[in-house]
Amino acid sequence: MPFPGLERVRPSPKPTRNPEESKVERRILLDPKVWWPLFPLLLLIVVVCLTWATVYVVRKSKESPTIWLQGGALACYLLAAVAAIGSEQGLISSNAHRPFSLLTQLAIVLVLFRTWKTKDLTLLLLNAVAWGAILSDTALHFLMAPRPH
Repeated sequence: MPFPGLERVRPSPKPTRNPEESKVERRILLDPKVWWPLFPLLLLIVVVCLTWATVYVVRKSKESPTIWLQGGALACYLLAAVAAIGSEQGLISSNAHRPFSLLTQLAIVLVLFRTWKTKDLTLLLLNAVAWGAILSDTALHFLMAPRPH
């Protein structure tokens, strides 16, 4: 025994669970009624970060492509938000917001690549937080989507 005085602790037997109970718990855990407050919060985080980054770029940057990319990311995300709200109301297809969201992510990535060389930490942080919130929103939608059993 490598450590004298320490006996091997045997794990206690796991209680047997009914598989149907775990399915019910999983359905409750990922119920959209529980997690819906996160979606407006993530929307707010993205809008604030992209707006702040756009104002920051216009004031500090002398590079026109970075200004256009940052403004384009904000505009595309606002269009995605309007399309998502419209799809929740049943006015348009539920997939109408996806192209705008993908364009937003593309613009954010291009801004991140352009500013990586300049080491502008404020702009990098704002865009990284916005992109993380967009990806978190996507992950929540994926987790809560109904699945066939």
